[in-house]
Amino acid sequence: MKWHKRAMLGVLFGVALPVLAEQESAETPQDYAYGSELRLAEASPWYRVDLPLNAYQQSAWPDLRDLRVFNRQGAAVPFSLTAQTSATVAAEPVPMRVFRLDSSTDVPANQQKGEGQESVLLRSRNGVEIRLAGEQVKNIGQSFLLTLTENQRQPLSVSQLQLIWDKPAENWQGKASLYFSSDLREWRPLSDGVPLMDISSGSDRLALDRLDVNLTLTPGEPRYLLLVFDAQPHPVQLTGVNALREHESQTQESIHLSATGYKISPTEAVWYWSSPQPLASLAITLEEDGVLPVEIAWRGAENDEWHPFARQVVYQLKDKSSRPISMPSQPVQAVKVTTLNAQLPASLPDISGIRESQTLIFNAQGRAPFTLAWGNKAAKNAALEIGMLIPQELRKERGLETFPWAQTQKQIALGGKARLHAHSLAERKSQLQTLLIWGVLILGVALLLWLALKLWREVQSGKGR
Repeated sequence: MKWHKRAMLGVLFGVALPVLAEQESAETPQDYAYGSELRLAEASPWYRVDLPLNAYQQSAWPDLRDLRVFNRQGAAVPFSLTAQTSATVAAEPVPMRVFRLDSSTDVPANQQKGEGQESVLLRSRNGVEIRLAGEQVKNIGQSFLLTLTENQRQPLSVSQLQLIWDKPAENWQGKASLYFSSDLREWRPLSDGVPLMDISSGSDRLALDRLDVNLTLTPGEPRYLLLVFDAQPHPVQLTGVNALREHESQTQESIHLSATGYKISPTEAVWYWSSPQPLASLAITLEEDGVLPVEIAWRGAENDEWHPFARQVVYQLKDKSSRPISMPSQPVQAVKVTTLNAQLPASLPDISGIRESQTLIFNAQGRAPFTLAWGNKAAKNAALEIGMLIPQELRKERGLETFPWAQTQKQIALGGKARLHAHSLAERKSQLQTLLIWGVLILGVALLLWLALKLWREVQSGKGR
């Protein structure tokens, strides 16, 4: 029996010791399932990579921890992941004070001198007077004095003026001119004869109601605008004016990941992704016009239970459709849609998950070509903080958006699909340690059984004597 015991222990330790003694080795592209070669258009120490859809869909981890960039020698290079954003320019409306002016013919001093220059006097109800002469008074119609509101204490950079008027009874077209002054005496033109319109056809309405300005109004120095419409028999009724100031903001970019669906019953269907995704929202699109009340549930893995989270009316009516549905802040592997007092349409709706997109920035160490790789369940997060990849003083001089793009090429297979289920060295050691402990326990139980059997035989042998 001793040699059996020694043999079993030898086998256990012979299998376990090589793995227990194994050390972490440098990663290679073959440790990852898939990849894509990166094409560099120009020389730079850093490059940006717009991750392909497959990198999101085939990653073994929802947080993309299994992303790597390798150089020609097969060595991993430093990289960082940042949220992909785009600059959005929005026009913020700022109401202006509007004073209607009444016009009358004026006889200026230069006309008395025989120069014959026509002049018009514009008066507001609070006594403000404005004189316009020469080319400025031709075909003059409604006039309005525009100023900043009293609570506007900061300089205002205006890109456009938005005119607000009541909808006319009939289609209307006209022109307007805009003048600028700092003292109400000398007026300089900003826009001359700008076309405006308000036309309708059935339920459709088209309004051309803006004038380009590109001017900074300062409350500390009186600045005035004069809006003059051309004379018309049926002018529009101006009710307000907004100064539009543009401001730039960074908007988080998103990507749409299509899900594969199948029907369970006439009232239930499931859509799934190849790997769990940290979805921000869910977009459901009907193939044809219609309205569908549904209950939606999600699960984080294939064998998990379903978690109901929303009841929603999904619709598609001509050019209008239901908005994306916010998702819980957890990785989602599949969603189940159950209709409420209705049946699923013959063609299943299209469902796509919306998640925040990432930009990868890497330091081009070593020789090209570089390869973007993904898909390794055994991978640990190797992305650096952006401050560890690019010093702050350099980022101040040169923004991330100035780095050139590295273009991904056709996807290639590296280590293959098996890498999506690979185990890390620590996991393998833990599994073997567990196996070794169980082996020792089983061996110990077998030894005890053998001792008990031996003792029983000795007892039986003694009784026989």
